[in-house]
Amino acid sequence: MTDTSTQDFYARQAADAHGPEPDHPKKRKGRRIWRIAAAAGASLVLILGLVVGGGYWYVNHLVSSVQRIKVAALTAKDQPAAPPGSLNILLTASGLFAGENAQTGLIELLHLDADHHDGAVISFPANLLVSVPGHGEQRLGVVTSIGGPSLLIRTVEHLTDVRINHYSRITYSGLSRVIGSMDGVDVIVPYPTTSFGVHFHAGENHITAYTAVPYVRQPAVSQVTRTALQENLFRAVLHKIANRRYFVFTDWRVINAVAHAVSVDSDLSNSQIISLAMSLGHLEGRDGVSIDVPTMGPPHAGYTEPVYLRTRLDDELWQAIRDNRVLEFALHHPSTVTPVDPG
Repeated sequence: MTDTSTQDFYARQAADAHGPEPDHPKKRKGRRIWRIAAAAGASLVLILGLVVGGGYWYVNHLVSSVQRIKVAALTAKDQPAAPPGSLNILLTASGLFAGENAQTGLIELLHLDADHHDGAVISFPANLLVSVPGHGEQRLGVVTSIGGPSLLIRTVEHLTDVRINHYSRITYSGLSRVIGSMDGVDVIVPYPTTSFGVHFHAGENHITAYTAVPYVRQPAVSQVTRTALQENLFRAVLHKIANRRYFVFTDWRVINAVAHAVSVDSDLSNSQIISLAMSLGHLEGRDGVSIDVPTMGPPHAGYTEPVYLRTRLDDELWQAIRDNRVLEFALHHPSTVTPVDPG
């Protein structure tokens, strides 16, 4: 478009917007009101566009800041086949105290069915004795320290014949900040107890950023129960995210805290992370279920002794994951559903 034609174009736009001079005062007043309303409407559209566009930019900025981890096992050629559309994410946790980067024993498989609305959280005990490729029998909780997330993924895939698509790690210091951004979460405590100077009464307790670590690190319980406490807290966070729809309504405090609490594998794109964030809330709503991997062991298993798979029942669980039927499995085996009051 030449300079002359550009000027003509804008001149016509201005003339069209101005319109012919009205002959009647009432008509002139009516057109004036219409123009004011139109201008206000256009301004509102512009503001909404800036908010939405700015929000999208900010979300992408936050997602770009999520730490990425290179995990070679996720691109290995010998991974198990995956049902079309389903998604399995292996989650671990670390860093319970400031400056500490130790594994906490939390190992969970986040399973999403093909519709990404139905799914499950399957929790593995850290004291579960398993066959680790190249390292013989080991407790599952030490595998990451032996060979990083790749060895843990290979171990879980070898154990379950379930394909792991992605890996994520959360720090408990970061999870405490997430809990703080949500103004706390509620959990059920089965009996009164004190942990690191914090008292928890029997019944519903409101967990804050300050009391989150004492809740999951209760010294008087076994490793199995401690892992169950971590699962319970994580489930409470997912449940509140789903109920309050923090991601849908873009609560920036929560989104920012989550983005700085997690690390993900480097194969996850920004758009995939955003899509997963929108889906994961369903796992603790009406469309999801939490399962503890069925185990057995001596009476005091979980303190110092290892626990073992209940082979037949576990094989049924692995098959249910592969067939997207974990909810059906939970209905048939209610004892495997994660309790809401571990203790």
